[in-house]
Amino acid sequence: MRSRHAHASGAPREPALAATGRALREAAPAAGTVSAPQAGSVTQFRRYAIPGDLPPLALRYSMQEWAAAWVGDEERSEVDVIEPMGDPDHYRAYPAENVAAGYFEYCGLSDGFLIHFNDITHSRPYPMTVSAPELLRVRIASDDDAEYISARGDRLDLKGAGCSIIVEPAGMPPAKAVLAGHCRAANVYIHRSALQRLYSQREHELPVVLQAFIAGNLRQTVARRLPLAAGLLRCLDDLHGCDLHEHSRRLFIRSKAIEILCHAFKAMAQEEDFGSSEASALMTRGVLRAQRVLIDNFVTPPSLDDLARQAGLSRSSLCAGFRQIVGQTVFDYIADLRMQQALALLNQRDASITEIAYAVGYSHPSSFSLAVQRRFGTSPSELRRRGLPAL
Repeated sequence: MRSRHAHASGAPREPALAATGRALREAAPAAGTVSAPQAGSVTQFRRYAIPGDLPPLALRYSMQEWAAAWVGDEERSEVDVIEPMGDPDHYRAYPAENVAAGYFEYCGLSDGFLIHFNDITHSRPYPMTVSAPELLRVRIASDDDAEYISARGDRLDLKGAGCSIIVEPAGMPPAKAVLAGHCRAANVYIHRSALQRLYSQREHELPVVLQAFIAGNLRQTVARRLPLAAGLLRCLDDLHGCDLHEHSRRLFIRSKAIEILCHAFKAMAQEEDFGSSEASALMTRGVLRAQRVLIDNFVTPPSLDDLARQAGLSRSSLCAGFRQIVGQTVFDYIADLRMQQALALLNQRDASITEIAYAVGYSHPSSFSLAVQRRFGTSPSELRRRGLPAL
């Protein structure tokens, strides 16, 4: 690996995103070869079948967690050149010829706020599992060949030009993704707390899904494609065509990252099928009111009709709003609340499995055992014995 310029504090630094990219490249087979399946596991994407376990990518909040020291050893051979861009958390990298052709540029803007953009052709598919707790991600591309599968099986096919948004609350199992082919794209990452600071006192202007995300009420990952507006494509072209340097370049990139978010949020709001902004606010208030009712009454929850009346919504609006804002059905939300309480009681170890089943709202202990088995793949007693997972 070569560096075009010496870094002011020593070696150039590599965000954890790029560090994981190294792991992906090390896990991928050499060009022209096929890796052997591990334990018979195969991840089936639409265009790719990936054998073996997928290497993990964990996206974090702090700048320090995004950055780690480069060392000039053989493990870095997949990157040919690192070019510092005037800040420890801003650099451009050029991959080795046997890995990919092109470049990618990373710019950490602040804790919880990052952008990277690239024009790169991968020599082979790079699969991964992705964990990004409390992060919102917007991806725009003029050409792309990526795929994403959320933990609950929602699929995003990102082939060609397009825009997508992924909003992941805390506690989600890892998703799966694969990068391949030619990619000319920009990716903006913003943490829930950073988004809250960006829209301080103006959260009501955001799409209802993002209002729920900021409030901590989103329960499932939201992943969807958005219309690729002309303004988004201009941002992508502006990033790749920027001829500024050092701090001026960093300021310009920050402005484009915010502009990308604003365009994406506008497209997201237009896609929400709730009519006027007044109706959107009414829907959000109603769903949040229903959530509070269920948090207090998940053991013996009201019927859908009664819950809708308490929320000030129709039954159909309540169900649609829950799926849109919370990312779950009402019944799945109740099941999650029950399971959270059940795990807390199992951890206390002074109540029997039957007592816990009744305490969290199951009328039969067998129904509770079946629910735990479906969720965690084991019985309540075995779960208690081996240690409790995080929900």
